[in-house]
Amino acid sequence: MFANIYWKRILVAVRNRGTLIWTWIFPLMMATLFYFAFSGLNDAELLKTIPVGIVTSDEYENDTAFQTTLTAVSDPEEGFLALTEYDTAEAAEEALKGGEIEGFIRLENGSPKLAATKNELNQTILKSFLDQYVQTKHTVVSLLGEGTGDVSRILSLFDTEAWTKALSLSKNPPSETVSYFFALLAMVCLYGGFQGLDSVSYLQANLSPMGIRRTISPVKRFPMVVLDLLAALTVHMACLLFLLAYLVFILGVDFGASLLPVIVTCLFGSFLGLSFGAFVTAVSRAKEGMKVAVIITVSLICSFGAGMMVSGINYKIAQAIPILSWLNPAARISDALYCLYYYDGYSQYFLNLGILAAMALVFSVITAFFLRRQRYESI
Repeated sequence: MFANIYWKRILVAVRNRGTLIWTWIFPLMMATLFYFAFSGLNDAELLKTIPVGIVTSDEYENDTAFQTTLTAVSDPEEGFLALTEYDTAEAAEEALKGGEIEGFIRLENGSPKLAATKNELNQTILKSFLDQYVQTKHTVVSLLGEGTGDVSRILSLFDTEAWTKALSLSKNPPSETVSYFFALLAMVCLYGGFQGLDSVSYLQANLSPMGIRRTISPVKRFPMVVLDLLAALTVHMACLLFLLAYLVFILGVDFGASLLPVIVTCLFGSFLGLSFGAFVTAVSRAKEGMKVAVIITVSLICSFGAGMMVSGINYKIAQAIPILSWLNPAARISDALYCLYYYDGYSQYFLNLGILAAMALVFSVITAFFLRRQRYESI
């Protein structure tokens, strides 16, 4: 009998079109949208080759030192400039106005001058490069004027030895996109509330015809509740695993070295979402449509606080209102996945799981309290 109840509850959950759309189809659409919308974020901060013009005046043609310098920094493999020559300053200015170049350089009395219409990162890099060239050239001329003949002092000016070394503080490379997928998984976990809503509705005689039949059945109420929630958890976990497989194997989203802790996080998040939906259904006497609206609204607000719509908003909330961040279940799920991706230890990860378990326990206890108090005068 118990296996039959478990299996029939799974079939009912699978055939629910509303739940199918919100927990299966909608997350896949969001994941695909995120993939195409944010796929270039990881490369956005990389230094690109800067298109710059040079006016080939007679003074430039006679300055072999500056020509050699520009040739070195515009090397196709190691350079950072994409150099374009112009016969006149007017032609270079037209290219600048047309957006073909970020700026153009011309020599005036032996000193390079930069012309630009913007004051952004690329223009700052060009200005710093030209300033460094002028300073180095002035120092070399001064040393040669002293007649010291110390070649080593001159060569030391061109020494570009780096005194810093890039180190990664995490086992995985930094990513600007993975946080969006963490928040998406957190949102789908909270959408387990739809399964919790159905489970409680199917147990209450005043909410559904099935609830009437099950209330007067000879099966004890406690095992029926447990089997219903277990079946709902099974269906929702299948949904999360399907979404996770789509993210990892189809879209190529990297969640770190091991997927097992990610699955465990989804399990805790699924149980929390399930218990939240059961809680909303048990304590409220509103119609089913209103309860669905509450679950969707709360899930979206929590997902916003976890950084699904605005990157970094979760960290700002954590700094400004820490208690609000700790009580946000979506933020705890997303932070647990974040800890798995970046941290070597598991202390913060287990702390997030503990908070999720405590929230789910509170919702479950309150739900059980309301369900035990319900009595029906006539069925």
